[in-house]
Amino acid sequence: MKAIAIALTLLCVVLMFFVRREYKLAIMFVAAMLLSPLILPFKGISAKTVISLGFLLSEAGSIGLHFRRIRKSVMFAYVLMALASFVICVITSPHLRSVAEMGFFGLTELLTRSLAIVYGFMALRKTRSLSPLLNATFIPLIIMTVVGIINYFAGSSFYVEALLEEASDFSDMTRFRVQSTFNLPFDYGYMCLLVALLHIYGYMQKMENLSIMAAAQVCCLFGVLICNCRTVLFCYLIGALVYFLAIQRSRKVKLLVLAGAFLLGAFAVATVPFARKMFLSLVSMFDPYAISDGSTFTMRLRQLATVAKYLAESPLFGMGVHFFELDLGWGEGANLAVDYDLAGLEGIHLNLLLERGIVGFVLFMAMMLLIVFFIIRHRRLGRLIYALGLTAWVVYMLFSFMTGELLSAVPTYYILGYVVANLTLRDRFVKARKKMMMYAKS
Repeated sequence: MKAIAIALTLLCVVLMFFVRREYKLAIMFVAAMLLSPLILPFKGISAKTVISLGFLLSEAGSIGLHFRRIRKSVMFAYVLMALASFVICVITSPHLRSVAEMGFFGLTELLTRSLAIVYGFMALRKTRSLSPLLNATFIPLIIMTVVGIINYFAGSSFYVEALLEEASDFSDMTRFRVQSTFNLPFDYGYMCLLVALLHIYGYMQKMENLSIMAAAQVCCLFGVLICNCRTVLFCYLIGALVYFLAIQRSRKVKLLVLAGAFLLGAFAVATVPFARKMFLSLVSMFDPYAISDGSTFTMRLRQLATVAKYLAESPLFGMGVHFFELDLGWGEGANLAVDYDLAGLEGIHLNLLLERGIVGFVLFMAMMLLIVFFIIRHRRLGRLIYALGLTAWVVYMLFSFMTGELLSAVPTYYILGYVVANLTLRDRFVKARKKMMMYAKS
């Protein structure tokens, strides 16, 4: 199966030179759904990195056009901050001294992850350009669901074990988790959350029919529940609330939706045993005395205190990229870790503060706030696309801060790039029309 996955990856790269941009993005998103565990036999480079390289190479002939579009948008400031963050990491990290180390970090951190939002911006310029992505994600979603069902009954994912030599095993855990086509169940649940958001948006934009949307929602909800990750369920519920609040124009209706959601949730918890079980599981995340094989509130406080101890040694730039994995030994698993108090280092803020210091954390937050402020500032240009962008941003930030970024960034950034590109075009259209009206009056 691994040989087939490698062949499919190379096919995806070749297709980048023959299909339209919106189909390129669809291919990249599907690869994130099905090929994330795959590491190619080329110095440990992942499938998504190779496909991202293929996308960039296929767009080399249009670099001037893309640069002009980026320079005239909020993406320009984002790219400058991403480059600044990368350069600072290279200068300050003791693990990025050779050309090979810097090149690998550039491929994985800058080209694959940070610039993913730019790829969405480049490829999905118009509202309907998302349609190929919606069509392309449905079959992979079915595959994810089928593999998830088999994973649930078998106790392990044959799919991940075939693609990854050292796949994570959750069969011996008290709280069994389904990973489906991902090495970690958190990534499976988060991808389901994101795909559910895409398909409800696509249906409301009349880009797909009710039956496809409903089937997609069932598969996604199944994944959110079966992955058995409290953070994913929490993000799913908050995301649904944010989306349906964001599409409302009236404040009165927003208050009614909020009140209705609260009353419905309270009624479900009081009357439905399954809902009550889910609620108690969610609440346990914030209980300092909870006993769980997952994360606890007390553990998170201990992680923060431990990071603060290391941060005191180098507050501005942290301990350097890969400090957590290499110097502290967490790259080889908890059994070989030097400082067990970090307990896996859950939360992107903890990782950034530990390895990149205050400067790295501030740069990350500046990049994220730049995007969300742009989306909020242009919300009157389209409630649905505003709701899509705001919800994707909210669930990504919640997931990243509560569990750690894991593989959530790339697919989320694709969506945010689509939102920013569409709002940018709409803003220019509105401004151009106002100018024409002013000239007509004069």
